[in-house]
Amino acid sequence: MEFFIVFFVCLIVLLGVALAFVFGKPPTYRPVRRDILQLFVDVMEKRDALSRWDMFLSIPITHDAELEQIRLNCLSIANGTDDFMSKGIDGAILNKEGMMQLRVIAARLNKLIEAEPDSRLF
Repeated sequence: MEFFIVFFVCLIVLLGVALAFVFGKPPTYRPVRRDILQLFVDVMEKRDALSRWDMFLSIPITHDAELEQIRLNCLSIANGTDDFMSKGIDGAILNKEGMMQLRVIAARLNKLIEAEPDSRLF
């Protein structure tokens, strides 16, 4: 009798896992431009954005070529390849020169957002 109980419990768990694999979606990282612009604002205002900043820099963006170029520019600022120190003072992620570069990139991103066509789902 115990065998059948264990068998049915395992069967239910395995069926649940199989259904999750069949009907579930794989996790993807597809940031939109507005979210990245908000991330830039949070970084410039020294809000708690370190984990989002690190995720943005470390995962390639394959669905938006302009956003990937912006990510690569930010990566060069953060890594110091543009002769900027990577850490600022008073809890800032970037130093003063890095923040100025980030403002330029944020302005470019804002122009890309404004140039996007509006679409509505009816």
